[in-house]
Amino acid sequence: MSKLIIFDIDGTLANTKKVDDDCFIRAFQHIFNIDLREQDWSTLQNVTDGGITEEIILNHWGRIPNNEEYQKMKHLFFQFLEEDKKNKPELFQEIPGASKFFHDLKNINGYYIALATGAWEKSAALKLSAIGIDPSDIAFANGDHHHTRAGIMEHAIWEAKKMYDIPFKKIIYFGDGHWDFITCKKLNIPLIGIDVLNDGKLKKLGTEFVFENFSNPKIIWKAIEEISSKTN
Repeated sequence: MSKLIIFDIDGTLANTKKVDDDCFIRAFQHIFNIDLREQDWSTLQNVTDGGITEEIILNHWGRIPNNEEYQKMKHLFFQFLEEDKKNKPELFQEIPGASKFFHDLKNINGYYIALATGAWEKSAALKLSAIGIDPSDIAFANGDHHHTRAGIMEHAIWEAKKMYDIPFKKIIYFGDGHWDFITCKKLNIPLIGIDVLNDGKLKKLGTEFVFENFSNPKIIWKAIEEISSKTN
């Protein structure tokens, strides 16, 4: 039975949520002169790089950003990430065991991989490279494709079907945010949660399978098998 396993990146494969947020907030302050340090991302409708930018500017200015403003924001954000990656590589670590689990899964017959992240493509690729993952031969949907999490996940599935040319009997998503939980519910896709902060948020929402990291792959495989045995 062919299975498609879709991974989020920040907080799921790469332990980069803090540096990503910090660089985004700094760039937003520089470009739009809006302070996001107290912003609760979970209150926003679309927790993607483009969705956040659009919603906050709309709330403050009564319009969405124009293309020039988007490009300035993206450019400075990437610049800050690249500088931090060079000067503070300790901020660009993997979630323990993530890279090995990802590559092991990629090499197992019957399993296919996709990436679905709300991050813009260039920043997502930078963070993946830091943990030794090359997305060039993987179905890869990101914030450059859509501003909604559902749109990005649906694009990842579309890319996977086109790339691998095979029907998937089961699709499973690995994510870390409450927005992942909501999107998976909306699309009727089983979620396996990663909770590196061990804050229990996904468990409280009702996620059946939640793991702190990938350091014990046997129990994660057991969860995949159990999910795969169920009908949607």
